[in-house]
Amino acid sequence: MDIGKLTNEELREIVFSNLPKLSDRTMIGANIGSDCAWIDLGEQILVSSSDPITAGGKQSGTLAVHVSCNDISASGIRPIGILIVLLAPAGTEKHDIESIVCQASVAAETLGVDIVGGHTEVTESVRSFVVTSTAFGIIPKSEPFVPGKARPGDRLLMTKTAAIEGTWIIAMNHSDKLNGLVSDPVIQEARSLIHKISVVEEGALLGKFLAPENESGAAREENTLIRRKTAVTLMHDATEGGILGAAYEMAEYSGIGLHVYPDRIPLHPATLEMCSALKIDPLRLISSGSLLISTPYDTYVRNLLISEGIPCEIIGEFTESDFSLIDSSGNISKYDPPSKDHVYKL
Repeated sequence: MDIGKLTNEELREIVFSNLPKLSDRTMIGANIGSDCAWIDLGEQILVSSSDPITAGGKQSGTLAVHVSCNDISASGIRPIGILIVLLAPAGTEKHDIESIVCQASVAAETLGVDIVGGHTEVTESVRSFVVTSTAFGIIPKSEPFVPGKARPGDRLLMTKTAAIEGTWIIAMNHSDKLNGLVSDPVIQEARSLIHKISVVEEGALLGKFLAPENESGAAREENTLIRRKTAVTLMHDATEGGILGAAYEMAEYSGIGLHVYPDRIPLHPATLEMCSALKIDPLRLISSGSLLISTPYDTYVRNLLISEGIPCEIIGEFTESDFSLIDSSGNISKYDPPSKDHVYKL
């Protein structure tokens, strides 16, 4: 099989089809485009998510914390704890492991998240560092909730810029490939993008931002409880597959289609220059740091985020069934399902 995350079809064929039936306590389980599992605890709901860092090298500690916590926040919930499993290749020095642990600790302290356990091992089974993290959060059933499905007519918004994580990974682990192609100041600017990798603040903010009462229908029955809906219908952290891959997953998870306007997707200058030099599509490059948002209240939500200092743009619209990419001249092209992330081209 090809290197990288399994395709959606591979997931359905060899993973999901072989999983056991879920119990009644599992409200949301494994699915395409679903960031988290939701477990019914009675008066509360446990929300959890796992992610591996396989391309972060010796910088994996920072990414491991942020990527999993981003998934929790994409459910509109602030994470509270995390488990970390660190697999190090044979020949690893003590200071390399210590460095990754310290990175994770700083990131966790920044987010206010406890590292509550995990596992650390040196093994010949890996050739580079693999760090897997599982984050979790808890939400009382009495609190507002993100409905969890995009609807035709909802607008697709994104925060910040595309390929934040991918740009940082290239600058940290593949700078040798940029020699003579990109200046050192650009590479240093790309390395500073690690400070934009978290979407915890915007996710937690939107998780409590209610839909306008005069338009939303005020309340909705969900799992036999009346709960208040937020102004957003679905959120997704853009990881492997980039902005285009993550947006496609949102529509597929919701059982609908999507039009995306690639020319409206913002790119950091360092991302644009580095991806151009390496002939990589930044819209298909791993993009943790950007939160994708489905909402019928696009101006309402965008203005809130901008007022909080979080850049936000409208980049698409959900449809009944068709998928298309539409450029600034109105030309329509095929919108393919998620493919292997372009970081693996390196």
